[in-house]
Amino acid sequence: MALSDEQRAGLIRAQLGALVRDLTGVDPEVVSVGVNAATSLDTTAYLFAPSADAATLAGAMLWAIRHDADDLVLLTDDLGGDVARMATSFTLPVAIRSVQGASSVGVEPAPHPEAVGPPGAAEAAGLIAQLVDAGLDVVVEDGIVRGEVSGLEVARLVVWPVESGGDGLLHLEAGVGRFDRDAVAAMHQGEPPTATLARSVSLVRSERVPGGSTHPLARLARERWLRSVVLADPALVGAAQLRPVQTTVSRDNVRDVSPAAALGVAIDGSPLLVVCSTGADLGFVPIAADTRSWLAPGARLVLAVPERDRLALLEHLADLLTEPADVVAVAAPWETTDLDDGPGGDPQGLGGPP
Repeated sequence: MALSDEQRAGLIRAQLGALVRDLTGVDPEVVSVGVNAATSLDTTAYLFAPSADAATLAGAMLWAIRHDADDLVLLTDDLGGDVARMATSFTLPVAIRSVQGASSVGVEPAPHPEAVGPPGAAEAAGLIAQLVDAGLDVVVEDGIVRGEVSGLEVARLVVWPVESGGDGLLHLEAGVGRFDRDAVAAMHQGEPPTATLARSVSLVRSERVPGGSTHPLARLARERWLRSVVLADPALVGAAQLRPVQTTVSRDNVRDVSPAAALGVAIDGSPLLVVCSTGADLGFVPIAADTRSWLAPGARLVLAVPERDRLALLEHLADLLTEPADVVAVAAPWETTDLDDGPGGDPQGLGGPP
C-alpha cells in the first residue's frame, strides 16, 4: 500500500533523527522542510534529502543560515559527489554524507565532468552551413551540434549508428527534440533535410516571439531563450562578446529546465561567464559557480534572470559564493501578455534568508 505524504514525511524525519543520533549521540528535534527534513544542534545544521542536487544544496544552505548555523551537514541517499564539489564554491562549510544503512559516510567532491568536443570539423562543416543558411543559431554543447531558434532546438546533427542499420555518418535531423525528429522523419521520408528544416523553423519562429502566445513552443527552454538575447546583445550583461558553452549539468531533452551559460570577455577585457535562468530555480547558483570553476576559474560571474525572477534569495546565494556573483536583470522577450508561473516565492519550502 502506498504511503501518504504525511507518512512519508514522518519516515524521513525519523531517518534524519537516527542519522544525527549516530553522528552526535544526541536525539534531536526534527522538522519537515518541504519534502526533506532538517534539524539544528549547537551551530551545525543537518538536513536529509533522499536525493540531492544543486537545488537541494541551495535550499539547505539557506535553511542553515536562517537558523544561525555556522556549518551544514547534508545527508542523502545519493552518492553526492557532484553536490560535494558544488558546495566548495560557497563560504558556508558544507559536509556531504551518503547514507549507508543506519549510518553515513563522508563524500569527497567528484571531479568535474570530461569536456566533450564537437564532431570533426570536415564532417560537420557542410551540415553546419545548412543550419546557418536556415537562419539558426548554431550551439555546440556536450559534443552535440544544435540549431536553435530563440534558444529552442529545431535541428541537431546526429550520427546514424551502424549497429541499428545506419551508415555511421553525421546527418542533419529537424524537429524539436528527439521524439519530434523521429516523427518528422517518419512522416516526410525522402524529403530533403533543408525542406524539413525550413518547415520546423517557420513553425517555431511564428510562436517564439516577444509577448507571444502560451503555446508550448513559446514556453520551452526559456532560460536558453534568455541566453539567445544576451548572445545577440552582450552589453546587456556588461560583456563585449560571448559564445554559448555547456554547464557541468547535462541537459537530456528540450523539456529539461537547465541553466544556459555563455563565456566571453567583459567590456573592460576581463574574462566573464554569464549563466541564464528563469523562474525560481535557486539551484542554478551552485551550477553557475561550478561551471565557472570548471571553464573559467577566476572569471567574473553574472547570473542573468528576468526582472521578476530577481529574488532576494537569489541575491543572498550569490553573496554566499567564495567569489560572489552579480545578479543582472534582463528583459524577458516572452513577456507582455504571458501570465506565467510567477516569480517564485520559495519552491523548496526552505524559508528565506536571515
